[in-house]
Parts: sequence; structure tokens; C-alpha cells
Amino acid sequence: MIKMDNKYFNGAIRSATEEDRKNLPRLSYSSLEVFKNCPYQFNMKYNEKKRANETTLALELGSILHKVLEELGKYYINNATPNFEELEFILHYGVTDTDEKTKEQLLGIDDLKRKYFEEWFEKDNASGMDYSQKMNLFKIILKKEMTDQSVWHPLYTELPFEFVYKDRAIFIGFIDRVDINDNGDYKTIDYKSSKKIYDKSKTTTSLQFGIYALAILNMFGKLPIEFEYRFITIDQVQTAMTSGWEKRLEKQIDKTLDNIDKCKETGIWIPSPTPLCFWCFASNTNPNAVQYKNECEYYSLWTPTEKNWDVNKRFNVLDIKNGKHDNNINDNNGKRKLIF
Repeated sequence: MIKMDNKYFNGAIRSATEEDRKNLPRLSYSSLEVFKNCPYQFNMKYNEKKRANETTLALELGSILHKVLEELGKYYINNATPNFEELEFILHYGVTDTDEKTKEQLLGIDDLKRKYFEEWFEKDNASGMDYSQKMNLFKIILKKEMTDQSVWHPLYTELPFEFVYKDRAIFIGFIDRVDINDNGDYKTIDYKSSKKIYDKSKTTTSLQFGIYALAILNMFGKLPIEFEYRFITIDQVQTAMTSGWEKRLEKQIDKTLDNIDKCKETGIWIPSPTPLCFWCFASNTNPNAVQYKNECEYYSLWTPTEKNWDVNKRFNVLDIKNGKHDNNINDNNGKRKLIF
């Protein structure tokens, strides 16, 4: 057993057993984020197992860029000199082997440009760049990563993890990159292909980096001391986790798990329509949704071109009996009860 050299989370996390895998829910940081944003979507995706098969340029591009950076990290880990031509070949032509995370072959940017031709040349409203410009910038960023001579050294790329949190859930996932310095301290790095950096409210206690930190603590016995988002298409770096994040993280995780338990007990997963509905696989406003399009009726009518703050349909909590949601029963006054 790893001895945890930290005053936080001792006794709260441990390695998973076969018994745990049989009885405890398996959650990722992204699933917790989905629940916080919209319990209704969480239920569809993780309980009803409605997983959309549609792909988008953003998702496919993010996958191949991560793969290139993963291969770069392997050079350093193996004490080898990075070969830019080989990395550039992967970037342009993809990989035919099945990717461990996506379970699919990864298209390179030459194929993605053909597949999403019109979108490829659209400039986003945040960076003002189209994807050709972003890929030229990515190559510059890649060369900078290759010549980085900082005190930090890549230790792992795409590091898988699994641990039990407070005997309530198993957290699973992959960490893009884990670095180590000469003092044996750890830093976690997450690559983002977003068009802009995050609002500071998201980084003070990043749920993503918090889960990753607990994974590092479980594997190596100490928490990371630095956390870094690297935005690989706009050449920006953003640090995360301000002082006191440990207590805030514990409170955030506990509250989210408590709320998930309440939804399970009542059988009610309340939708939370926001502009994020535009990217939801079950929303009618999402132009990329196909398989489950419009299965959620409670989506926001907001789109990037029509800033409409109304909703398609309001969610009705009509009666709760034995923890079940009955859509056919009105309240005692014969009126429908509304949430929102």
C-alpha cells in the first residue's frame, strides 16, 4: 500500500478491488460535470446508456492532437530525441491502430479537412482563426514543446487511473501528462483544443484536476503541486487550483455524489436547460445530433446565432409517489407544478 504523504484525503481514497467493481458506480470527472450541468442528460447518458455515435470536427481534431502530444511525451519518457517529421506525419495522416481511449482509428488533419471542409475554413468568434491557421500554430507549439528545457520532465502520458472515493464510487480516467521534477514533485498537464481559455471561476477548484490529483495521491502517495491547462490551438497556458482547493474539492465531490444519490432515490432527474443544450446529443437545436436528436424536450432554444433564453418545454413535477415521477398526475389544485 502506498503511504500518503499528505494531511488531506487520508482514508478517503484507496485502490479498487474486484468487489468494489461489482458494487460501486464507475464515474469520471466528465460524468460529474455532466450531472452538475444537467442531471437529465446524465441519466440519459450514464443510466439509460444512450451514447450518441455522431462525431464532430472538434472531437476528432482533439483526439488526433492529443495523440501527437502523447507520442511526443513518449520520446522524453524513453530518453529519445523527438522526431518532428514522424509527429507531423501522424498529425496529417492519423493512425490506423485503434486508439485506447476512443476505441477508434484516428483521422489526420488532411482527412478531417476533407470531411469537414466548410467548417474547416470558418473563423471562430473567440480566436479569429480558422482550422488551417490553428494547425499552423499547433506545429509551432509542438516545436516549442520539443525544445522545452524546464525543470519538469514528462513521466507519463495518457496515464490510466482507478481509485475508490470514500467507499462511494470508483473514479476512472486518463491523465494527459504527468511531469516530475528533481525533488520528486508532480505536475499534471491537460491539453485543450478549445478556442479560448477558461473563466477563472472554473480553475480555482477544477474538478478535473482535483480528480487527477486524487489519482496521483493514490498511485504515488502525494498530491501534485502544479496544475496546468495547455491550449494547443491558441498557444495559451492557464494554471489551476488556488490555495485551499483540497477542502473545496472534497465539498464539491461530496455534494455532487449526494445529489446523484437523491436523484436515484426519487427517480427524478431534473433537466437544466442552458446554452450548453446546443451541444447536447439529445437536443433539437444541436445541428450534429442525429441518433437521439429531440429525445429531450426540455432543451434551451439558445443558439450561437439566436440568443433565445426561452426553453422548448418546461419540466413538470406533477406528483411524486414512492420516489417515482408520474407525468399524468396534477397537484391538488389540478395545476401542473413547474420547475425553473
